[in-house]
This record gives sequence, structure tokens and C-alpha cells, in this order.
Amino acid sequence: MSGGNCPETPRQRMIGMMYLFLTAMLALNVSGELLNAFILVDRSIVQAKESVEAKNEFLYSDFAAAFATNEAKVRENFDKSNVIREEADKLVAHIHELRQLFVTTADGADYNPENYKSLSNKVVAPQVMISYKNSERSKELKGMINDYKELLIGYVENDSSLKSMLETVLSTQDPPLKDGVQVTWESEKFEHLPLAASMALLSQIQADVRNVESDVVRYLLASIDEGSFKFNAIEPLVLQRSDYVIQGDEYYAEIMMAARDTTQPPIVTVNGNTLRTSEGRGILRIPANTTGEKTWSGEISVMGPDGNYRTHPVSGNYLVSQPSVVISPTKMNVFYEGVENPVEISVPGIPSENLRVNISNARITRRGTGYVVQPNAGSAGREAVVTVAARVNNADRNLGRKEFRIKRVPDPIAKVNDQRDGAIPKALLMAQLGVVADMENFEFDLRFRVTQFSVSTIRNGYVVDAVSNSNLFTDEQKDLMRATVRGQRVFIQDIQAVGPDGRRRALGSITLLVD
Repeated sequence: MSGGNCPETPRQRMIGMMYLFLTAMLALNVSGELLNAFILVDRSIVQAKESVEAKNEFLYSDFAAAFATNEAKVRENFDKSNVIREEADKLVAHIHELRQLFVTTADGADYNPENYKSLSNKVVAPQVMISYKNSERSKELKGMINDYKELLIGYVENDSSLKSMLETVLSTQDPPLKDGVQVTWESEKFEHLPLAASMALLSQIQADVRNVESDVVRYLLASIDEGSFKFNAIEPLVLQRSDYVIQGDEYYAEIMMAARDTTQPPIVTVNGNTLRTSEGRGILRIPANTTGEKTWSGEISVMGPDGNYRTHPVSGNYLVSQPSVVISPTKMNVFYEGVENPVEISVPGIPSENLRVNISNARITRRGTGYVVQPNAGSAGREAVVTVAARVNNADRNLGRKEFRIKRVPDPIAKVNDQRDGAIPKALLMAQLGVVADMENFEFDLRFRVTQFSVSTIRNGYVVDAVSNSNLFTDEQKDLMRATVRGQRVFIQDIQAVGPDGRRRALGSITLLVD
């Protein structure tokens, strides 16, 4: 009946086992002895509930004491515990009213849940909880249980095991199908059962409410000091924004004790001056008017447990330099039109995410840890100017600029068998598929596609040619080459190719000597 924060006691486990056993026995004829056993189980559950309630009072007392000691730290969880207490009391009281209603409906106003005679009555519970106004009371009870469960889950979002336990213990879902029959939650609790069993089931819900109340309140109480550290030594700590400062800016550092208490701010002095403190930290600001390596020293004092101040020396150093920016093309010293040009841009001492980069006559976009520059169409022969700025200490700073030339991607070289000219065995020539455009000695992974070329040779004293509208030799062109003899020349001309930018390029011719 309890989660990891409140393990079940042997007594609770025994009661649970008895409850499950007696519920299973309901399928048999209900004897007087069994009815009396239900009464015993009911009383045991009630006693267990009262025991948890007594323990909960100690929990709330501990909470109140912690709140009195440190109101600011405890208030949030203390307020939550009070809400839980109020809602748990409401739910337990409501269930008690239902138990009283069962008894008075069955036996009259002179009887109570601790003393009633209609133990075997199977009519009253379904009449009160199911027949009356279309299960109005069952719906109300389920709604209160679900609201209570959601309230508790909202307070234990970071504890998955506790959330799972709450979902299980306070579940109002219908039980699984059995032999093709679907039984509702309220039917399982109140229909076809003797009154003594339904009374015990209501007591069990009350006990569950108190047990999960205990678990969640204990969790909230323990969470107050969650993440707190116990120290056996204290040391000064200097938190500097950066050890690299741009001229005209300022050096910034926060000086504090490692085990700090914001209610007891330290006294910090640097170079003889007492610093302003904020949230237990001394704020050091030094104008960076000149370049070079700088140092500072001082001391920090904090009050000890005995009420006396303890002082520790502190010091630091930093570098002031001229504004600088590094802009490095990763391929070569120019930007090429029609391709993506990778570029690395960095500024020493400034995170890359703080940089703002602009460019003229081109587009520049962030890609991974670098940038890609794509010059505008028709910008070849112009300059692209890269400018870099950054947000430094809440102020915009221009850090530098650099000019780059924009060039047109060079024409590829048309080749057959990786040759532009020279002798070629006839058999090797006939084995070639067509003409390729090779970006010879070009650093970029760039491909051109041949779209047209002509093959010509001399046959019977006349120049005969044939045209291909792709990069492949046509059958007519292959017939021309097949008819050549050793020492005869084959001319491949009018070669056209298209690059990634879609522009057509006219390439040089190829002259091959058949060997």
C-alpha cells in the first residue's frame, strides 16, 4: 500500500494478503464465519489507517519546525504539504460519510460502521453507489480520488517510481476483461458483495489515501535539502567572465566563498577597495583601457560559526588585447561564383554563437561549426566584404572586416580516356563510352556534365562528322571511328557542358591519333 518513500510494514502486508484472500472467497457461499472475518479485516485496516495518521502528524510537526527555522527555504513545500493534508482529510471524511450511509440505510440511524448487523446485505451498497441517480455517488468518489491523485503526481514530477505507485494505488480504472465480461470499478467494489466486504473496501481506500499522503509529504520534506552540500572546508572562488578582454571593454569577475550563504554576504576588498556584493558575491569591475597582461589581488572575509570573520587572500590575472578577428577560407583565397565556399570565422575569447557575420555580393549561412559563402549570380570580378561583429557585455562591437575576390569557376577540361590529345590504340578508342568534363586541379568537389559534342574524321578525302546530344558516343560516331585506320586523326569538337549553376560552357576540342 506504500511506495519507495514509505515501505510497507509486516502488519500492512499481512492485512493486504488477508484482504486479497477474503475477496477471492466471495465467489463461494458467504458463511457467518467469513462475514466475521471481513469485520476483523475491516477493523485491522482501520487500525492501520489510524497508525499512519498518527505518523503523519509527526511529519507535519517536523515540517512546521523546519518552516519556523527557515521560512524562505521551506515555504513552497510547506504550503504544498498543507494542501495535501486538507485534500486527504476531505477525501477520508467523504468516505467515512459513505460508510455511515451504508449502515444507516441498512440498519437505521442507531447503528454505525463499528457496530451494525446487516453484514451479509448485498443490496444496500449497490443501491447507494450504483442505482441512486445513475451512479452519482460512485462518480463523485472516483472524481475526488482522481483529483487527489493528480494533485500528488503534480508534486512528485521528478520521482518516476513514486508517480507510478500513485497511479497504481489510487487507480479508478475498470479492471481487465475476465471471461469476456467487463466489470466497472464501482461494480467491483459494491455489487454482488456482502455489506461487510464493501465496508472493508472503503476502509482500504481510506488507508491508501493516508499512506500515499505520508509518502508524498515525506518526499516534500526530504526535498527541502535536496541538492544541498555539507562542507568541512571553505575556499575562495573567483568566477571571471573571461580572461580575454577587448580593449575598450572591461574585465568582469565574481569573487565568492565556495560554501556561500546569501544571508551572510562576504566582505571583499581588491587593491584596497571594498567591492559591492550581490547574492553572496563580490562584483569586480576593472576598465580595460590599456593592452597587456593584468593582475589584481585582495581578500575575502566571511563570518564563521563562532561569529568571527575568517579572511582568505584572493587574486587573479587577465589579458587585454586589441580587437581581432580571424576569417579563413578553408579551400583557397577567393570565393567562386556558383559553388558553396566553406569559411571558418572565429574571434579569440568570444564564443562563435555571439558572432554576427555579414557579407556583400554574396550570401553567408552557418553550417555546423563553420560558414558557407555563395556569391550572387553575375558577381564574378567583384569583391565580397565579410564583416564581423559581436555582442560583448550587452553591447555591440565591430571586430573587423576582410575583402575577398569573386571569381568564375574555371572551365573543365574535355577528355576521352583521360586524354586531350595524343595517340590512342583503336581498340581502346572503341571501348570508350563518351566524353567527360574533368575539373583538373580544382579543389572543390564540382562536376560538369557534357551535353553535346561532334566527332569528325576524313573519309575518302572528305570531312565527315556526326553529332551527339549527350555525353555518350552515338552509333554513327562509333561507325566513323571504327572506319579509321592507323595514323588517321579523330576530331572531337563543339563540346558543350553544364555545371551545377545550370550555365552552359563551351569546352576546347580533342584531337586523337589512331594508333
